[in-house]
Amino acid sequence: MIQVTQRSSLRSWLEKLTYIHDEWMNKGDVENAKKVRQLVRKVANEEFTIAFCGHFSAGKSSLINELLGEPLLPSSPIPTSANLVKVKAGKEYARVFYKYEPPVEYVAPYDYEQIRSYCKNGDDIEAIEVSRKTTRIPEGVAIMDTPGIDSTDDAHRLATESALHLADVVFYMMDYNHVQSELNFEFTKELTSYGKTLYLIVNQIDKHRDTELPFASFQQSVQEAFLNWGVSVSRIFFTSLKDRNHPFNELNELVHFLQLLFAERKKRLLNGIEVAAKRLLNDHLAYLESVDAEREAVINDRLAQLADVKALEMLQKQQETLEKHIQETEAAFRQELDNVLEHAYIMPFETRELAHAYLQSVQPDFKVGFLFSKAKTEQERVARLAAFYTNLKEKVMSQIEWHVREQLVRFYKQQMLQESSLMNECQSFTVSWNEQLLSELVKKGAGATGEYVLNYTNDVAAELKKRYRNEALKLFALMFATWKETIEKECKQLKLELEKACEKQQLIEEQHAKKNDREQAYMHQLSLLEAEAPAIKIADSRIAELVSEEIPIRTEIARPIEQPKLSASFQLEENQLEPSTSSKKVAETIHHLLEAADLAKGIPGMNRFIHELTEKAKRLESRTFTVALFGAFSAGKSSFANALMGERILPSSPNPTTATINKIVPPTEANPHGTVIVQMKTENELFKDIQYSLRYFQLKAETLEEALLASEQALRKEAGAKEKPHYAFLQAVARGYEQIKPLLGQTVQIDLNEFPSYVADETKACFVEWMELYYDCALTRQGIVLVDTPGADSINARHTGVAFEYIKNADAVLFVTYYNHAFSKADREFLIQLGRVKDTFAMDKMFFIVNAADLANSQEELAAVVAYVKDQLGQFGIRFPRLYAVSSRLALEEKLGEHSSKGVLTNSGIQAFEADFARFIMDELTNVAMMEAYAEIKRMHETLVDYIRQSEQSNEEKAAKVKQLSDEQALIRQVVERLNVESDIQALTQEIAELTYYVKQRLSLRMNDWFKEAFNPAVLRDDNRNIQQALVACLQELIQSVGFDLAQEMRATSLRIEQFLTKKAHEQFQLLATAIGRIHPMPLSETQLPPFTTPDFALALETIDYSRFKKALSLYKNAKSFFERDEKRLMKEEIEKQLQQPINEYVSESEQLLLSVYTAQYEQCIRYLSHSLQQQVDDYFAGLRTALTTTIDVPMLQAAAAQLEAMLAIGD
Repeated sequence: MIQVTQRSSLRSWLEKLTYIHDEWMNKGDVENAKKVRQLVRKVANEEFTIAFCGHFSAGKSSLINELLGEPLLPSSPIPTSANLVKVKAGKEYARVFYKYEPPVEYVAPYDYEQIRSYCKNGDDIEAIEVSRKTTRIPEGVAIMDTPGIDSTDDAHRLATESALHLADVVFYMMDYNHVQSELNFEFTKELTSYGKTLYLIVNQIDKHRDTELPFASFQQSVQEAFLNWGVSVSRIFFTSLKDRNHPFNELNELVHFLQLLFAERKKRLLNGIEVAAKRLLNDHLAYLESVDAEREAVINDRLAQLADVKALEMLQKQQETLEKHIQETEAAFRQELDNVLEHAYIMPFETRELAHAYLQSVQPDFKVGFLFSKAKTEQERVARLAAFYTNLKEKVMSQIEWHVREQLVRFYKQQMLQESSLMNECQSFTVSWNEQLLSELVKKGAGATGEYVLNYTNDVAAELKKRYRNEALKLFALMFATWKETIEKECKQLKLELEKACEKQQLIEEQHAKKNDREQAYMHQLSLLEAEAPAIKIADSRIAELVSEEIPIRTEIARPIEQPKLSASFQLEENQLEPSTSSKKVAETIHHLLEAADLAKGIPGMNRFIHELTEKAKRLESRTFTVALFGAFSAGKSSFANALMGERILPSSPNPTTATINKIVPPTEANPHGTVIVQMKTENELFKDIQYSLRYFQLKAETLEEALLASEQALRKEAGAKEKPHYAFLQAVARGYEQIKPLLGQTVQIDLNEFPSYVADETKACFVEWMELYYDCALTRQGIVLVDTPGADSINARHTGVAFEYIKNADAVLFVTYYNHAFSKADREFLIQLGRVKDTFAMDKMFFIVNAADLANSQEELAAVVAYVKDQLGQFGIRFPRLYAVSSRLALEEKLGEHSSKGVLTNSGIQAFEADFARFIMDELTNVAMMEAYAEIKRMHETLVDYIRQSEQSNEEKAAKVKQLSDEQALIRQVVERLNVESDIQALTQEIAELTYYVKQRLSLRMNDWFKEAFNPAVLRDDNRNIQQALVACLQELIQSVGFDLAQEMRATSLRIEQFLTKKAHEQFQLLATAIGRIHPMPLSETQLPPFTTPDFALALETIDYSRFKKALSLYKNAKSFFERDEKRLMKEEIEKQLQQPINEYVSESEQLLLSVYTAQYEQCIRYLSHSLQQQVDDYFAGLRTALTTTIDVPMLQAAAAQLEAMLAIGD
C-alpha cells in the first residue's frame, strides 16, 4: 500500500478530495468520483503531470521520445497512439489498463516493441503506464501522451478529454501546416475554459520557407489567430525535431523550460489539483443536473402545459370575488327594486282627490238627484271609480312599471344572458290589476274623512308595490337562476384552474428546491476546496483505501499483439521513364491530315473530307488539356502546382489562401507571358456568397446593401468553430468592399507582381471569381491548363457546383493530400463524390498525390502512410487509385537546381508521377484524337477506292448505277427520317427512377454516421450551455450534411444518365449505319455529338421548416441518458421520419428536372445525329454521281489512294 503523505497542504487536499469522493459516490456520480479518486492517488504520490495533446502526427510521441532519449512511444504520420500513455521515472515496469479485463503489470525486462504495439490498440486498452529508470525526468513527474484529437476516430478525442483532469500543465502540439485549423482553436479554447495552464508548440517548422512568408510574420499570424479566438496561452514554442539547427528552432528552450517546470513541480502541483478539483466539481454539478434532468424535463413539460395558468393568489382572489359577486348581485337587485318602489310617488294630490271622491261615492248616504236617484247614484259611483283607476294606472306605469321593467332589462343585459324569452318577458313586464282591487281595499264602515282617505291611498299604494315586487322578483329569480348557472360553470372552471395553479406552484417550488439543493451542495464543496484548513477530519485508513488500486494488478510476461498487415505495399519509383514520343507522332498525324486534305481538294466530290481533316488538324495542333487540382486547405496544392511548373508562381503559405479559382494557361498573342486576367464577382454573386455566410449567424438579407449591414451585425457576435470561416469571409468583405466596389463584375488585367495579393489576400480574393495567369513554362508548353481550385473545404457554397463541373469536364483530376494529415469531413465528402463518378468516365483520369513525402523518417514509414491513404480511398469507393508519394519542396528545388536535405528519399518522387501523367496526357488522351484522325483518313481512302471502282464501269453500267443511286438515296432518307426515340425516352424514365431509388437507399445508410457526427458528446454536454441552441445547431449540421449529399448524389446521377444516353445515341448510330449499309455500303463517321449540359442542383432542404423537428428534439433530456440510454436512437428515428417527406419531395423534383432536361437534350442529339448522317450520305452520293457522270483522272485517284494507304500504314 502506498504511504499516505503527512505534509500539511497535501494532507489537506487528501482529506478534501476523499470527503468529496465519498459524497459523490453517495450521490451516484461514479464517473466523476472515479476521477477524484485518481486525483487522490496523484496527491498521495505527489505526481506532477505534464500532458502533450494536439494533432495526431504533430510529433507528440516523437517529442516525448526525444525527452526520454529513447524511442519508447510509437510515432508515425498516421494515427498511432490510440490510448493514453503515461511515462514516469521509477522502478522498471509497464502497466496495461484494459477496458474489459483487470490491469496487468509487465515487470522488467519486457519487450519494448510489444509495449509499443499495445499503445496502438485503442479498442481493448484504455491506458498504459510506463515506469523507467531514467534521469531525463525526475521522480514525481509524469509525462502523458494522448491520442491525436483530429483523427478520424472520435474515441481518440474522448480518451484525451477524459484524462485532462490529471494534467497540471498542458502542451498543445500542432503541425506547422495546420496551425490555423478550427479544431485547434476550438480545443484550446476549451482547455483554457477549464483553467488549465496551456502552452502551444508549433512543430515541424523545418517546413517553413522564408521565400514564401517571413518567419516573423508567420509567428505573428499564429499569435493573432489564437488571440482572435479568445485563447489565452502562456507561451508558444516553435520547434523542429528534424532540423536541429533551424534558426528559429526553440527545441532547446522547450527542454530548458520543461526543466523549470520540473523544478516548480510542487507549487504547480497544488495549483493543478485545485484547478482539476474545481473543474470536476462543475462536472459533478452537471451530473446532478442530469440526474434531476428527467424529473426536470417532466416538470418543464408540465409547466409548459400550465404556462397560461394564472398565479395561485390571483385565482384565489378571483374565486373570492366571484362568490361575493353572487351574493352581492341578488342583494343589489333587491335593494334597487326596493328603492324604486319606495320612491315611487303614485298618490299625488290630484290622485288622492279622485280617491276621496270615490270613497264619498261608496258612503251609504251618498245619493245623486231626486228622480231615479238609485240608478244615477250607481252610475256616479262607477264613474268616480273609473276616474280614480285611470289616473292611478298612469301613475303606477310611470312611477313603478317603467322603472322596474328598465331594471329587469338592465340586469339581463349586464349579466349577458342569452335566453330571448327572458328578454321578451323583461321588455313586456307588467302587473295586471283592475278597479276591483280598488273596491276591495275599501274598509267597511269607513267614512270619507281626510284621515281615512290618506290611510286608504296608502293601502292601495302598498298593495300595488307589493304586487310589482313579487312579480319582479319572480322574473328576477328566473334570470338569476340562469345567470347563476353560468357563474357556477365559471366557478367550476375556476376551481380547476385553482387546482392547476396549486400544482404549478408546487412544481415551481420543487424546481427551486432542487436547484437550491444543488447550488448549496456546490457552494459548500467549493468553499471546502478553497479553504486552507477545512473543518473535516478523514481517517488515514479511509484515505489509504482510496489510494490503493481498485482492482488488484496481476503480473504477466508481455504477450505480443498481432498487428494488422498494411493494406498495400509501396515503393518509390526511382527509374525515370523515357520521355513520350507522342509529340513526334502528333506532328506526323497533323502533317498526314493536312496532306490528305490537300489531296481531297483536287478530287471532285471529296469536299466534305477537306473540312473534317482540316478541323482535326487544327484541334490537334492547338490541343489543350485541362488539369484540375483539388485538395483541402494546406494540403500543399499550390506548392505542388509550383513543382509541376518548375517555378515559384503560386503563393504558398500555411494560412488558408486559395479562395479563388486560379488558371495557369499557355500564353497567346493577345495575352503574352505574365498577363493576368482577373474576373471580379458580380454584385449578385457577392450577395449570394454573403447571404450564405450570414445563415451561420441566423441573419438574412434581401439586397446587397442589407447583406453588408447584416455582416457588421454578424461581426459583433461571438463566432464558434463552424461560424469562424464565415466570420473571416464577412470580415474580409467588410474590410475590402469600399476599395473593390467599383470593380465588381468587371474583368481586370493586372501584372504578375500583383498576382500573389489577389490570390492570398482575403480582402481582395473574396471578391474574385476566377483568375487566368498566362505563363510560359514547361507545363503550359505541352498545352496543359492547370486549374488550382479552392480547397475541398471552401466555405463558398457555389464552389461545390464549380468543382463538379471541373470533375466532369477536366481531362485530368489531381487530388493532393498531406503526408501526415487525416482526411477531413470536407475531404471525405469530395472523395466520396469522386468515387461515385469515377466509373462514368471513359478512362481513369484521376491521380492522387501524398504530398510532403520528405517528412518520412524511413522508407517503411512512407510505405505505411501510402498504404493507409490507399485503404482510405478504397473506403470512399476509389479502388486501384493512381497514387504517388511526392515532395513538392524537393521537386521544385530539383528543377531549380537548388539543394537541401532529402531525408530518407533518394528523389522527390515527382519523376514517377510526371512520367505516368505525361503518358496519360500525351499518349492515352492524344492517342484517342490521333485514332480519330486516321479513322477519317481511312474513310476518305475507302470512299476514294469506291470512286475508282465506280469510274471504271462501262457507260451503260454507270447510267444504271446513277438511277440506282437515286433510289437508294431516297430509301436511306426514309430510314433516317423514321428514326424514333420513344423507346429510348421510356428507358430513360426507367433509368432515372432506378438511379434515384438507390440515391435514397444510400442516403439512408449514411444517416447514422451524419447523426453521430452532428449529435456528439463534445457539443451536447451538461455544462450550463444553452442546450436548446446546441440541439438546433446539431440539427442544422445534420440537415446540411443530408442536403449537401442529396445535391451531390443528383450531380453524380446526372453523369450516369449522360453516360446512359451517350450509349443509347451510339446504339442509334450503329442501327442507322447497319440499315444504311444494307441499302448501300459506305464509310460513315460517328458524329461527335454536342456535350450534355448538366442541370444545376441547389442544396437540398435549404428551406425546411425546423418546427417539424420539435418533437424529435424534445426527446433529449440530458447528455447521460441521451448517449447511454435509448434516447439517441429514438431521436434519430424521429428525425429520419420527419425528413422522409422533404427528401422524397426533393428527389421527386430532381427526377422531373432530370427527365425534362435530358429528354430535350437527347432529342436534340438524335436530331443532330440524323442531320449529320443524312449530310454524310448526301455528300457520299454526290461524289459517286460525279465519279459516274464526269470524266475522272483514274491514275491520279489511284496515286492519291496509294498515298492515303501509306499514311494509314504509318498511323497503324
